Amino acid sequence: MKTEARGAKIRVMIVDDHPRIRDALRTIINSEPDLIVAAELGSGQAAIDSVLRTNPDVVLMDGSMPEMSGMETATRLRKLRPDLKIIGLTLYEQTTYLDEMIEVGATGYVLKTGSPDDLLNAIRIVADGGTWFDPSMPRRARPTSGQRASREKLSDEELAVAKLLARGRTKTEVAESLGLSTSLVDARRATAMRKLSLRNRAELVRVANERRWLES
Repeated sequence: MKTEARGAKIRVMIVDDHPRIRDALRTIINSEPDLIVAAELGSGQAAIDSVLRTNPDVVLMDGSMPEMSGMETATRLRKLRPDLKIIGLTLYEQTTYLDEMIEVGATGYVLKTGSPDDLLNAIRIVADGGTWFDPSMPRRARPTSGQRASREKLSDEELAVAKLLARGRTKTEVAESLGLSTSLVDARRATAMRKLSLRNRAELVRVANERRWLES
């Protein structure tokens, strides 16, 4: 469901163990008429304990928290709220966390030191079902032209499954959206991943962004 419908504000949960980061993010978010901070927590466990009560639409998740990592927290939050949208927060030198965050269902990531406009764009786009990845973040090298040429073309059915998975949808959500069984979703996902020579969801998201699948 699109949060902007009926004029509702996008509810944001901030999860970061640094109070100054939380303060800065809260100030930026609450200054916008269509956004509101529903909760701000200093640990993954606190986020898990409060997510059903505070009912956020989007979670800004620090990837490198002590005790419970952002990856584990994101996994557990999405078990409680499969529709929850997650944006990874990171410092430039901690980009190794990003692939793991995408693998557990994040559909965006932003730099803690990035511009407020980038943060706000990310929240709005992800809340609306899109993806947003900070353009200044380092990416893995793209495949060579020879590698691209060797990839097989996806069928329309495989592409539909791949696009939804790249948007962070669960297997069950994809099945419901396309009117398929979960086993058929698994089969089409496996075929698409093989044709694209991909190993995991993080790589699928990268390809989806390169090919602009998520803009439609």
